[in-house]
This record gives sequence, C-alpha cells and structure tokens, in this order.
Amino acid sequence: MSNSGNPIEVNEALVRKVADLARLALTDAEVTLFSTQMKVTLGYVEQISKATIPEGTEPMYHPFDMATPMRDDTVVTPMTTADGKPKMIRSAPDTLYEGFKVPPIL
Repeated sequence: MSNSGNPIEVNEALVRKVADLARLALTDAEVTLFSTQMKVTLGYVEQISKATIPEGTEPMYHPFDMATPMRDDTVVTPMTTADGKPKMIRSAPDTLYEGFKVPPIL
C-alpha cells in the first residue's frame, strides 16, 4: 500500500500505534501475530490497487443482479385478551400506554 508514493513499513511499532488508537490492549505475541497478518493484508491491498479498470466501468454493489422480492403490506389485527389489550403485552416486565416500557437511553 502506498502513501504519497512511499510504502508503509509494517512493524510492531505500527501495530502498537494502531492498537492504541483503537484502545486495544495487545500482548507481545498478539503484536507479533498481527504485524505479520497486517503485512499480508496490505500486500493484497497493494495488488488490488495496481489493477486497471476500463474507463466507464460502473461500480458493483453486488456480484449478482437480484431484485428484492416484495410483498404487499397487510395489516394484521393482534390477538387480544378479554379486556381488549394485546396478548403480546402480557409477557412484558413493564408496560406504558398499553405498550412495552423500555429504559430511557438518553
């Protein structure tokens, strides 16, 4: 892989820096293993970057042209209890406004 024409030297210092940026704690054995794996991976990226693509080639989003099967939306009335509340709500640990109550996230 190139950075302004200069190849990136993959070494243990680079792996430690990337791990630090990702807030990962790596053992010495992992650093050694990952530096080897990173060299191999970046070698593949280097090969891919050398590929020539004919002018006007559209990007592929999927290797096959497949249409997503669609179906009509149908409204299904939920099963209710004798008092008219949805049966699904019975299993909820807590309810609010005849629906599931969940903890606030903000």
